[in-house]
Amino acid sequence: MSGNGWVGEAPCAGDARFTSEETAADPPTQPLVLSLLAICQGCPFRSQCIDLVMPSTSLFDGVCGGRLWQNGQVLAACQGARTAELRERGRRPITHGTEAGARAHNRRGETACSLCLEAGRLAQQARRDRKRTSGT
Repeated sequence: MSGNGWVGEAPCAGDARFTSEETAADPPTQPLVLSLLAICQGCPFRSQCIDLVMPSTSLFDGVCGGRLWQNGQVLAACQGARTAELRERGRRPITHGTEAGARAHNRRGETACSLCLEAGRLAQQARRDRKRTSGT
C-alpha cells in the first residue's frame, strides 16, 4: 500500500500507549512493553512505520516498527524483527543541484527546484550526446 493509508489498518491504530512517555520509560521487560511488542510481531507494516516515524533521526521515544525506542536507540525488539526494517527511507535530505536531487524530488511527487531541474536537464543532454556519438 502506497502513501500512509496503511496507518489506519495497522494493529496499533489509535493506541496511544505506543508513544506514551510511560512506555518509553519502562524497562524492556515490563508487561506493557512486552504486550505492545507482541502486537507489533504480526504487523505487516513495521518497515513503513519506521519510514513514517524515522525514530533514530527524530530521537523517538516509544514503540515503533516492532521495537522499543528511547532517544532514537533500540532497547528491545519483537520476535521476528529484521535488521532490514530499520532502514529509514522516508525523508532524506535532497542534494540540490544534482541529477540525484532531481530524481529525489520526482520520487516524492514534488516539482523539482530550479537547481535540480537544471542538473537533470544537463544530465539528460549528456546522455543524449553520448548516445549520439556512440552511434546507437
